[in-house]
Amino acid sequence: MLPPGSRVGDYLVEQSIAHGSFGVVYRAAHAESGQRAAVKVLHPELVFTREAVVRFEREIQAIRRIDHPNVIRILDCGEIDGGRPFFAMELLSGVDLQSYIISRGRLSPEDALEILEPVCEALSAVHKSAIVHRDLKASNVFIAEDGGAPRVILLDFGVAKVLDDAGPGITTPTHLLGTPACMAPEQIRGQLADARTDVYALGALAYYMLTGKLPFLDSTLSTLLHMHLWVHPPSPSREAPVGPELDAVVLRAMAKDPAMRHQTAAEFIDELRDAVAAGRKSVLPLPGSPEERRIGAIHVEVFADRGAMEDPDDALLADMDDVLPLASRFLSARGFRAALETGNTLLFFRELDAPEPADRPSRRDIVEAALLLERELCHRKGRDARVHVNLCLHAGQVLMRASEVVGGELMDVAAWAAEVKLPGVTATHAMLDGLELDADLLECAPALRRVARRYPGKGSAI
Repeated sequence: MLPPGSRVGDYLVEQSIAHGSFGVVYRAAHAESGQRAAVKVLHPELVFTREAVVRFEREIQAIRRIDHPNVIRILDCGEIDGGRPFFAMELLSGVDLQSYIISRGRLSPEDALEILEPVCEALSAVHKSAIVHRDLKASNVFIAEDGGAPRVILLDFGVAKVLDDAGPGITTPTHLLGTPACMAPEQIRGQLADARTDVYALGALAYYMLTGKLPFLDSTLSTLLHMHLWVHPPSPSREAPVGPELDAVVLRAMAKDPAMRHQTAAEFIDELRDAVAAGRKSVLPLPGSPEERRIGAIHVEVFADRGAMEDPDDALLADMDDVLPLASRFLSARGFRAALETGNTLLFFRELDAPEPADRPSRRDIVEAALLLERELCHRKGRDARVHVNLCLHAGQVLMRASEVVGGELMDVAAWAAEVKLPGVTATHAMLDGLELDADLLECAPALRRVARRYPGKGSAI
């Protein structure tokens, strides 16, 4: 991590705002003009890794070829001491689409269309520049607040393919580039990607926006990939009160055969626009407005040591596949319900049976369940030292319709769950406030920590 005040080209680092497997993004200011920017810098340990450097340079190349108001703009690029590449982007204020849906619940067809129209305009510009994005998903769509109307911006070209680039490749048959939850069958097979690959992801994105659910969910990577290859997703109208007109558009975009999909993003959005107009007369009413309720949640995330997944062996994959099903069975048997499942995370919850502070017994039960789960996971059969599990607890508000969680503050998991490997169990102040825990339970998992994130009043380790 670069400390505040570090020089990156013409920019001075203020603080880190995001990080990923290839680099860290910092908020920075131009040394002379004071203009704010987001500066992305490659991790130092990757500077001698050919694939990482090529991928970083390809991201710069891809974005600089596109000049469109709905695509993130690059302001500058270069290298810092040690040969680490960087690039400076416009600094955005707002929220990514995934956080927007988590906090508000699934979108109406009209609201979804309003966001997807600029996304498709951006993709059309991307494809005309002979580029395939290959990682279109809700977290890579940003809703920026520019002082006027919101501006929808397409982000993250880290795995984009420049079709007319004759340079060295950055993939091998054992690597998957993209996000498995939205990955087209041809990506999974390592076949040539084109504009229709992004159309598949558009269908998955529209599905998520309309239903609040991904088209395929499973805790094991192999099963998730199998679903994208062979299983047809359920119709959106089965998962949410939307009209059947939208089913045809979304499911066509997600056809297994690229030839059966919309051939361009423009064709997709034109058909979606017609379906939304036709559906205004037939759409089913929502079954009641969402109600705000307070719940306690356990977030389970499984991940491997950096680099371990580049050439995984059977022991590593078997252990990673076992963790989430084990946690799911354990929590389901204790009355928890699933609010969110992805390829490597679970979010299980219980409703708190009283307002604060009378909810302390309920919160204490949740903490104890998490401590027992941590002990169970530590003693799981076939445990691999390269596999790590983060358990994080939080209590907060959600929006529920019937028994389904459709949005709310607590569903913004990135705001409160730990992002780095931590031992034991972590919990927010909202979960631990006023609790007294049995000494024998704490002996089972002595590393109970309180995490400090966006919410005020969170303390340090306890």
